Amino acid sequence: MNHPILSRLKVFRLYALLWAVVVLIHSVVLWNFYNIEPIAALMDGFVFNFFLFVFGIEIWYPVFYIDIKKGLIKGITQHIFAGAILIWLWQFLSQTVLSFFLDDRLFSILYTNESLTVRVVLGGLMFLVFTLVYYMLIFFDNIQQKEKEQETMQRLLRETELKALKAQLNPHFLFNSLNSISSLTITDSDGARDMINKLSDFMRYSLKKNENAFLPLREEMKNMARYLEIEKVRFGDRLNCVVENCNECSDLKIPVLLLQPLYENAIKHGVYESIEPVTIRTFCKVVDGELEISIINNFDPEGIVHKGEGVGLENVKSRLYYLFNRQDLVEVNIENNFFEVVVRIPQLIEK
Repeated sequence: MNHPILSRLKVFRLYALLWAVVVLIHSVVLWNFYNIEPIAALMDGFVFNFFLFVFGIEIWYPVFYIDIKKGLIKGITQHIFAGAILIWLWQFLSQTVLSFFLDDRLFSILYTNESLTVRVVLGGLMFLVFTLVYYMLIFFDNIQQKEKEQETMQRLLRETELKALKAQLNPHFLFNSLNSISSLTITDSDGARDMINKLSDFMRYSLKKNENAFLPLREEMKNMARYLEIEKVRFGDRLNCVVENCNECSDLKIPVLLLQPLYENAIKHGVYESIEPVTIRTFCKVVDGELEISIINNFDPEGIVHKGEGVGLENVKSRLYYLFNRQDLVEVNIENNFFEVVVRIPQLIEK
């Protein structure tokens, strides 16, 4: 921690102004209540408080370097010793300087045994006040430092969780794609070759993007078109895709690859389980300043149910929670043989 007074110009100016006021009050008190001549009163006020001004700054160093955690009694003893040295230096330097400028009569009036006692006691109180203030500043600085460290740890934890989610998602998607390619090599070798090329383009794009990145919706939808083309090779006319109203929201931001598991989920539980064509519709709009994306697919209620681990949908929920600390950003609706997933993405304000 830097010196709380010297490291901040505004604080130093305020500190100097405070002592200027103290010098003025000190001089007025000597003049009005002790009948000290104005010049002598002003000189005493300036010299006396100038060294207090300097030693108030110097008190920081014993406070900062004495580690009371190693022993409270030892720390207190070190502070008392440091305080005694500073008070002695303060009194010695003040008297020495004033003795050059004041005659013996004025000097003896200002520095009687009684006034010297008062000055020493006042110096001790000032040392105690400065020490307590500095310890309070160190205490609050430590709290702020711990809060920053905690925020950093939480950010690193979120990043680690997001990386884990991506590591979980990629094999999940690749297993499905490679199984489809394996099947196509037997029934449609040209289709398998075309799917490999499209899969290569899709994965090259995906691996270049950071899992924490936010992209404009138009870029994410362009990449989703690559993915759906891969699936189109596999399912042909059984899969239809319609995108509506997304051009109006094309500049809004969305986490990279957020939609891919939702489309994969629609294909798995829609196209896989139906012998009839399945249409995946995508709608985009802005609701209360948030980007809302709705992905709807029809499904055959009589179809064979393929139970999975729910990786895709849970992945999306988890990513949005770690990014925005909200659990209300994904909604699932099933009605009249239609399955709908609604995703809301808050728009981060760039500073």
